[in-house]
Amino acid sequence: MKRFFQLIGVLAGLLIVTMAFNTITFQSSDSKEFENIQVELANDGIAERLAGAIRIPTVSHQQVQDIDYPSFLTLHRYIDENFPRVRQSLQKNVINEYSLLYKWQGSDPNQQPVLLLSHMDVVPVVAGSESRWEYPPFSGEIADGYIWGRGTLDNKQGVFAILEAVEDLLAKGHQPERTHYLAFGHDEEIGGSQGAGKIAEYLKSKDVNAIYALDEGGFITNGDQFGLPGKVAMVNISEKGIVNLKLTVTGKGGHSSMPPAETAASILSQAVVKVSANKLPINTDPVKKMLESVAGELPLHQRIVAANFGLLKPFVAYFAERIPMLNVFVRTTTAPTMLQGSPKSNVLPTEAFAIVNHRIIPGETAESVKAFITKIIDDDRVSVEFSGGFGNPSEVASVDSMGFRTIRKTIKQVSPTDPIIITGLLPAATDTRHYGDVSEDAYRFIYAEINMDENRFHGTNERIKVESYLEAVKFFVQLIKNSDAAGSDAG
Repeated sequence: MKRFFQLIGVLAGLLIVTMAFNTITFQSSDSKEFENIQVELANDGIAERLAGAIRIPTVSHQQVQDIDYPSFLTLHRYIDENFPRVRQSLQKNVINEYSLLYKWQGSDPNQQPVLLLSHMDVVPVVAGSESRWEYPPFSGEIADGYIWGRGTLDNKQGVFAILEAVEDLLAKGHQPERTHYLAFGHDEEIGGSQGAGKIAEYLKSKDVNAIYALDEGGFITNGDQFGLPGKVAMVNISEKGIVNLKLTVTGKGGHSSMPPAETAASILSQAVVKVSANKLPINTDPVKKMLESVAGELPLHQRIVAANFGLLKPFVAYFAERIPMLNVFVRTTTAPTMLQGSPKSNVLPTEAFAIVNHRIIPGETAESVKAFITKIIDDDRVSVEFSGGFGNPSEVASVDSMGFRTIRKTIKQVSPTDPIIITGLLPAATDTRHYGDVSEDAYRFIYAEINMDENRFHGTNERIKVESYLEAVKFFVQLIKNSDAAGSDAG
């Protein structure tokens, strides 16, 4: 027994030494300092042009027949009218009738191009919520220091910030060395297959291989959300995939007054309980990478945890079961969302089904999730099939690449708040996933300061600060310039 306790003591000592060593050597990727740059914009009326675009209701309804497609053509004309230099100097392609692709030819054909992405469509306003808007959702009102309306955050502000930046650079006579593609899809809010998907197909047919792509999916927010001081800029380096699995059980039916020992509904219910109780395994790599990116900014107790994330995996698993935000980042999530059995209370169902939504973490696929769920259920009476299409998670972009270094440098240069740059995994879906075959690395970040407590994405009173939007334009101006200089001094 004495030797047993001695061994435990030795192991504990080794663990403490290992954790101390890991903590001391834990390095941040966000350590380089960059001088703040004052970007002067050449054109006036920037906020007003975005406000005008908000007044054009390019809404993506879930039912395609409800979409007002002519509104997208109205937006096309609005862009042509308000960005004359873009219209004259860039090659414009209308893809699949409603999406836009611009090519700004660079002076050096040997350099890989850059791909800047955004989308023109917006989500509908929830019926009955109109009266809760401080300003009507498609008014484009400029008031109280904000631009108000659907699309100010998601994501006409991205489209127009990019266009404003290019118009500004053209006004100053700038000629980029790298070719820049500006890709604006029209159906991101309903999957993007007919917009970004078709743009990506076109680019692939032209053998385009961008050095990096940048789309929405991260933002600037208060660091206290992450236990960090000041502001943080979230640059997401991957996004989860999506798959719906349909669990189906068939039965003989009949009257409920003479039920069998198990009905289709009860068998299905047991399967749903098994699926809910047996989560897919933890994968700490995404959170580990995020923590590594801010290592130098963490207080000691957080740095100890970050530096020894692998050793502390059992504790991470414990807390992931109790903290939904952490759970999202460390595993493929499981969410039963739909259940259906008999249409009448006294009739036994001849078929019962459930839909279980999964958001897939990098390293897993729709097929591997289906195999896991089938094994967990372990009941031949329950059919497990894909429901609709699915999307596997995107590739994880490098944090050592030219693209990431350029984005990080630009944020540091133009932001007046000098935010800490953190990387992460986007649990939602964006158009970015369609461009994997035409870009080496893809990043998700919009230059907008967001209060996460307000949750205005897709919500009531969507708005953006005028000041923040002007900074977004400056961000793209500087990003385009930095992308040309990236070969020598981006990192």
